[in-house]
Amino acid sequence: MTTAAEGAPAAQTTSPLDAFSGAVEPTKTGLLYRAGLAIVAFAMVLLPLIYLALIALTAWAVLLHLKYDTWIFEGGSGRGGFGRLIFYLGPAVAGGILVLFMVKPFFAAKAKAPQPVTLDPAKESLLFAFVQKVCGLVGAAAPCRIDVDCQANASASLRRGLWSKDLVLTIGLPLVSGLELRQFAGVLAHEFGHFAQGAGMRLSYVIRKINFWFARVVYQRDEWDLNLERAARGIDWRVGLVLHGARGCVWLTRRILWGLMQAGHAISCFMLRQMEYDADTYEAKVAGSDVFESTSSRLHVLNVATEVAYNDVRQSWSSNRLPEDLPLLIEHKAGSLSADIHQKLSQAAASAKTGWFDTHPCDADRIRAARQLNQPGVFRLTEPATRLFSDFAGQSKTVTRNQYEKHFELEFTQENLIPAEEMLRESAASMQADAMVRKYYGGVNLSLKPLLRTGDLPPLTDGNALARWREARRASEALRAEAEQISTECIEKYNRRVELTSAHRLASAGFKVEPGEFGLPESATSAAEQESAGRLALDEISAAISDLLARLEPFVNALRDRVTLALGLAHANPIAGKPVAANETSELAALLAAVGAEMPRVHEIGSKLRAFTLLAQNRGNHSKPAQVDQALSQLAAELQALIGEIQGRLKPFRYPFPHARGQLSVAEYASSEKTAEHDWHRTYLDSDAHCDRLFALNYRLVGRILELADAAESSLQSDSAQDVVARGD
Repeated sequence: MTTAAEGAPAAQTTSPLDAFSGAVEPTKTGLLYRAGLAIVAFAMVLLPLIYLALIALTAWAVLLHLKYDTWIFEGGSGRGGFGRLIFYLGPAVAGGILVLFMVKPFFAAKAKAPQPVTLDPAKESLLFAFVQKVCGLVGAAAPCRIDVDCQANASASLRRGLWSKDLVLTIGLPLVSGLELRQFAGVLAHEFGHFAQGAGMRLSYVIRKINFWFARVVYQRDEWDLNLERAARGIDWRVGLVLHGARGCVWLTRRILWGLMQAGHAISCFMLRQMEYDADTYEAKVAGSDVFESTSSRLHVLNVATEVAYNDVRQSWSSNRLPEDLPLLIEHKAGSLSADIHQKLSQAAASAKTGWFDTHPCDADRIRAARQLNQPGVFRLTEPATRLFSDFAGQSKTVTRNQYEKHFELEFTQENLIPAEEMLRESAASMQADAMVRKYYGGVNLSLKPLLRTGDLPPLTDGNALARWREARRASEALRAEAEQISTECIEKYNRRVELTSAHRLASAGFKVEPGEFGLPESATSAAEQESAGRLALDEISAAISDLLARLEPFVNALRDRVTLALGLAHANPIAGKPVAANETSELAALLAAVGAEMPRVHEIGSKLRAFTLLAQNRGNHSKPAQVDQALSQLAAELQALIGEIQGRLKPFRYPFPHARGQLSVAEYASSEKTAEHDWHRTYLDSDAHCDRLFALNYRLVGRILELADAAESSLQSDSAQDVVARGD
């Protein structure tokens, strides 16, 4: 794919508007299809009505109780009056709360979507005309508005609800930069194909809206839920029984809603899949059956590239820097994915099967159906889709800023934005580092053991250095497969340690946790038992981690020897044309040794930070908040001690990469620059920053050192080959 800057050819002979070569015959839907869609829509509407009937039944039961169960106060001599009152009013209060919580989902406010970037028809006249042309071909109304965002996707929706005639088209600019015009036209035809059948479009709107509503109210908890939980924990136990009963009823209503949601999902899935097939026919008729498969494959690549690019954004933001053009970065990532990733994507697509509860058919089924149509397509122009925009690069930068501000909610200035050229250069360097890590480490997690223990390369005092390098390379290759298995097991143990640390700290503060959720024995039911079980399990898991790290040592030792010997040999015999490599290597090696030595403490901070966060989040749910405060203060002191040790050791080192704050030390880089509201908040911000930034810095340093070592190895292999030729072997 070409970049936005390269998007327009030197001479454009054919306008995209003139490249359509015929009409598109409307896709006919049979009577059974339309009847089935109507039945599904009716069933979907019936589900909320069933829920309303349950609400009415519950309210009626509460009223019946209040009217006919006054016998509770009859008899007796006035003793147990409070108990009788609770027995009479308790079910009514619990039932009233239940009715309130059952009604609440109908009034639950939907989260506001971030403000989109809307295109000006006057400035983007070619794009609007092109979209209208596709709409005319498929028989759908033209959109009244076109929005753009940073997703590798496109969608069309009704702006004002069920009876609206206003369509809004949303186009992801990574989709535009990643597709040819022919592919892009097919995607648009698919989206508008959903709206080609007026009645079907509105019925599907009903189906999707009800499905989304059920999903939202089942999984979304609000302040009302939290207040009820707090009240039940902090009130007189007799009244608390009533509130806990109400909580149980609320849980039951959520399960009822969940059941209705699942029923609705099951009812609607078949018809939704049929609608996708229906829309696919328009894509094939406009772009051609032959391009349908390549578009599907390309969309998967763009989605993976988007994830990789967003991970780069996260790492860049740790240095207060942001790529100014996300679509360009995503396109660059898509063009640089390894052959291994492409193969995995192809295998996943080929092996996928359509499930009963899937709303979309699998790609293999859709491609098969498109092939059977055998449509040549009425639009076959293969120029970049960016040609449709008057200033695609400028629009990409606008959308990128909107993504950062509205979606990611980042606070930044123009100084934080990385120019496109620098962004692509750093992206290429990042991918090179990834390639080197895969080549040398395979699947071994490089934060488990430091690659270098010292920044000083070993002196090559004997003539066997080359032979020792060859042996170290052979050993590292031979040991890698076993090391990958050890690494996987070790990371699982680390993750288990995180959960056990949380369980132990929560139990120490007096919380009772779900044993199964935190990996504790089911027999540990009290807080004291869980604290003891957590401490014992932590000792066991720490011993297991130590054993695994010891087993990983032979591979890391071999890799360390391989890298240091290669670099040492390169320094003794400098690679032509790279006079600066020795100085850069020495500086980076010293820093990598220092950062790598801190990885165990960074892992420890990560484990304790999770416990610290859970304690803070659940403080209001404890009957004795002061007990939680004591546990939080102890954890905060431990975290600050770890951070202080790391800061002291890393303060002398200069941060070696560009940063928006200019020149700074590694200690300054690792600390959060955000303003803290109080001491505990400062502890959280600094702990989170140290974990996020030092893991990333260690990875980046290892990648660069391996890149230098790989260049040295290439020279050594070349020299060895020449020696063999010279000897005549």
